[in-house]
Amino acid sequence: FSIEENTERAIRKLAPNLARISAERIQAELVKLLISPHPEMMRTVWETGIADVILPEFSAMMVCEQKNPHHRGTVGEHTIWSLQAVPATKVLRLAMLFHDVAKPACRTEDADGLHHFHGHPAMGAEMTRRILRRLKFDNDTIRHVAALVKGHDDRPYPLTERAVRRAILRNGQEAYPDLFEVKRADILAQSDYRQQEKLQYVEEYRRIYGQILA
Repeated sequence: FSIEENTERAIRKLAPNLARISAERIQAELVKLLISPHPEMMRTVWETGIADVILPEFSAMMVCEQKNPHHRGTVGEHTIWSLQAVPATKVLRLAMLFHDVAKPACRTEDADGLHHFHGHPAMGAEMTRRILRRLKFDNDTIRHVAALVKGHDDRPYPLTERAVRRAILRNGQEAYPDLFEVKRADILAQSDYRQQEKLQYVEEYRRIYGQILA
């Protein structure tokens, strides 16, 4: 549904009062929104000024452009699309919400005007830990989500059993198999540029992981 005009005006006006609400309550409402059938309503959270109070890092993502053939939309728009492309579990939706949280801080521009985000997975994992602690999440959730954020852009190459074993050690075994869902959602939220090739890579990665597990 769309928010009634006067109600939306009141939300915008009163959003700063959310600073007085307990972190535990903010956490509970955020999780309910994320695992609902409509995680794209995070856009409304930003548009009404709520994100500025409870999650300023997301507001920074919504205005961070990414000029690169692999991407479309701002970091925040990409994040919203990725939320819609991943199964509705708390850990997976939180991982998608924060997988690119460090991009605004890591963005650089080359001589051709293209944007790059070197080092954003590792920095993003640390930022994710800080944010989730601020929102009073439990340690298991923090550890699992941060591991997925850190590993979301990790690409073992060439795709051999040896390389995948090293990736498992690098990313931590607890990141699997959720990491494949994160990677797939991330790719589906990117541009069409080499998208099928990337998706095939993830499926082959998953297949080799299954062999190792067996």
